[in-house]
Amino acid sequence: MMYQKIPFLTEKLKTAHEDAWRQIAGPGDFFSGEERIEMVRATRDADGCELTIARKNAISPFAVNGEYVGDYLLDSNAIDVIRRIASDPGRLTKAWFDQVIANGLAPEEYVEVVSVVTTSIIIDTLHQALGLAQPPLPKAREGNPRRALNSEAIEIGAWLPVLDVPTQTADHGLPKVPNIARSLGLVPSALQLFFGTFSPHYSLSNIQSSLSQDQAEFVASRVSAMNECFY
Repeated sequence: MMYQKIPFLTEKLKTAHEDAWRQIAGPGDFFSGEERIEMVRATRDADGCELTIARKNAISPFAVNGEYVGDYLLDSNAIDVIRRIASDPGRLTKAWFDQVIANGLAPEEYVEVVSVVTTSIIIDTLHQALGLAQPPLPKAREGNPRRALNSEAIEIGAWLPVLDVPTQTADHGLPKVPNIARSLGLVPSALQLFFGTFSPHYSLSNIQSSLSQDQAEFVASRVSAMNECFY
């Protein structure tokens, strides 16, 4: 159970994080439960990885060569994806992505890695912000990957096929379904895992907080700017 002594978090958020932790421990569509837990472990290890730190501090992360230290159930190509997403996602490039795929990680596998890594970062970051220890890694559940792929995902010029949705715009002129909500659409379970964890952190109105709407929007805007959020 997570956040039991934190009264100001919503039950919806607590339940979402607990559910996500259980989902990560089970088989996904292209990786076993054991491999998915290894993704979380490799994500956590990024903070102390000399190669990862050197790349993050370099003018270009692709100018620093080296090999990762540590024994994982995943190959070096997958570990590279995990470390770069965990530490320096804003400087990833299409050329790097194409090389990752050429090195043997299938597009649908890439989507699942992105989902597990980013979901675990949401959970670990909130624990850190609240002064809590990281939750212990869950015990892997047995089972074979389901290999369920969204055959109706479409190409729109992104790195990967995305969820096919109506393209109407809302009153503010932006798409009713933003591209970020379509981005993991090649693997439905990956999309559900990430957004099931991510969504309870968002509220556009009626914020359950002592902050006013204006104050909450100011904090959110500042955090987004510091995180170099594309949006």
